[in-house]
Amino acid sequence: MGGSLRYSVPMVAELPPSIAFMLDEFRGNTPALADVSKRLSDKTFHRDFFDQCLAGIGAFEYADRLGARLDKFDLYAGESLNPLSPVGKCGELECRIAYAHEFARTACLYADRVVIPDPFSFTVEASDEDIFLCLAVLKILRPLLEAGIIIFGPAGYISCPQCSKATRAAEKQVATQLWQEFTHAHPDVFRYKDGRRWRMSFGSALFARAGDVRITVPATREAIAASRPDAVLTGKGAMDLVRQYNEVLRKHFTECAEGVVFDSHMGGRCNATVATNAQEEAIGYRLLDRREVGVTFPNCSMLRTVPLPALQHLTAPQAMQVREEAEKAMPAFRAMLQRDLMSLKDVSDGAEEKRALEVAAELRVAARDLQGQLAGLSLPSIRRSEKLFATLAFALEIVALSTGNPTAMAAVTGTFAALMLAAQKSERERQEKQEVLVHQPAYVLLTAERIHALRL
Repeated sequence: MGGSLRYSVPMVAELPPSIAFMLDEFRGNTPALADVSKRLSDKTFHRDFFDQCLAGIGAFEYADRLGARLDKFDLYAGESLNPLSPVGKCGELECRIAYAHEFARTACLYADRVVIPDPFSFTVEASDEDIFLCLAVLKILRPLLEAGIIIFGPAGYISCPQCSKATRAAEKQVATQLWQEFTHAHPDVFRYKDGRRWRMSFGSALFARAGDVRITVPATREAIAASRPDAVLTGKGAMDLVRQYNEVLRKHFTECAEGVVFDSHMGGRCNATVATNAQEEAIGYRLLDRREVGVTFPNCSMLRTVPLPALQHLTAPQAMQVREEAEKAMPAFRAMLQRDLMSLKDVSDGAEEKRALEVAAELRVAARDLQGQLAGLSLPSIRRSEKLFATLAFALEIVALSTGNPTAMAAVTGTFAALMLAAQKSERERQEKQEVLVHQPAYVLLTAERIHALRL
């Protein structure tokens, strides 16, 4: 394949000024927290950074200022899906980088374009570590940023009093319902030691999906007295501790509700389908779909991963390569995933997980069949027959010319034309068949398998 991408976006897409500034100031692949902290403590640097943030808010063309793309499948990443958000993610650098690659091989492969909020321009309370982690993730995703596959939306907006009132009502409704879902889903509590301090970890069926993070808080003396170390507490004992931590736990669900409502609003403004990979957020989006809150919410989707090794182990650059080399198959691939995996409103979580496994099996079978068909088109015998037709035609023409006999020359010229037409027809039919095959959804999996195999 050639080195250039075949997308209807600039070769290097424009980035928000604050992001472009930070990527330029911290060159190289692995920035250090100490370097970031040192630069941010410099008043001149901090002022320049702040100026870039203001420039972005005032003049940058964020996703909410772009027109709708009705022929494309654009996603807006909810907080848990957004690789720049700490929500639902481990705070260690290696884990955040691993999640950035996961984001690239899922959301950035499944959608034509993914919108995430600008992590810098609208934030005034970010710590040095927050900025450092965002910068590290942006470094990983930079090829996707520059190709316009990941674009940015604003991380804040101004609304009228009536919209603000409706938003607060929606947040309260979602937070209350999430609390009820949590308490009615058989909560459990686990006490463990983190260094020298005891901590309490709360969970329930609301967080049942693999990868969802439990609510972890410092242990009080009362909680230590009511629990045993490294033992899961359920039933009445767990509910007693839930009541003890009522305020802290409710705060968690209030923050989740605020994120859900904001992402729903912003996804609609950016003309994108809001997607999440966290069950509690999915429940929040379902609640919004059933509410009348005076504003329009976009379509919402639970982003399921296709459980296939070739797709699950791609790095961000490899995901970019798959998008490029399987470009013709991507629309059909996305349409299939949108139909089979993006169902949020009418299908249970268990049914969605089951369907994800079925889609993986179907893709695997289709890929093997497609692989056989493509191999058949590339068989040496087929290519040799095309060359044989052409070679024989030229040989006959040369022989006829060497005889100098007009009758022989006329007869052979007709044969020459027939043989050349046969060769061209055979090649054209093979190319047409191949063109049909490379548009199949399974071609994306074949491409991913080949690219993944080169890494092993």
